[in-house]
Amino acid sequence: MFILSQCLVAIATLLDLASFQFKQRQVILACLFSSVLLTSVHFMLLENFSAASLMLIAALRYGYCIFACKSWVMIAFMLLSISAVVFTWQSWVSFIALSATLLQTYASFQGKDFTLRILMIVGTIGWIVHNILVFSPLAVLMETVFLISNLVGLWRFYAHPKPA
Repeated sequence: MFILSQCLVAIATLLDLASFQFKQRQVILACLFSSVLLTSVHFMLLENFSAASLMLIAALRYGYCIFACKSWVMIAFMLLSISAVVFTWQSWVSFIALSATLLQTYASFQGKDFTLRILMIVGTIGWIVHNILVFSPLAVLMETVFLISNLVGLWRFYAHPKPA
């Protein structure tokens, strides 16, 4: 199961790499939807049910945010994430995953891709720490690639924009 879990997260890594190389918020979110769905199965195979639940909720959240962005739904996703961790609590490491998820939930509901990118950077660092602590090497790699892709996209579109 470990090898299969790592293969799934390798595919998710490719989706993460692509995600922030797009400018359109909806395309970014569609890539993230696919990536975190695979990552949820990855954590399920590793029997890390808190992280698996949070990733499944994140997939639903990204799917929703492609089409709409109502703030009451953001609160509902946050409460759902908190509830999932309460019911699947495994250790204090679950709190790290929850904190990263709550930040990324808030990020997903931001109307501007710049704000989404900045908040995702901090949330991604939380997931990197989580994945180191649960010993999932490819999940660490995936989140690191995601972070780098986000930073490269941020640089391309904001620090060094091409003339229109």
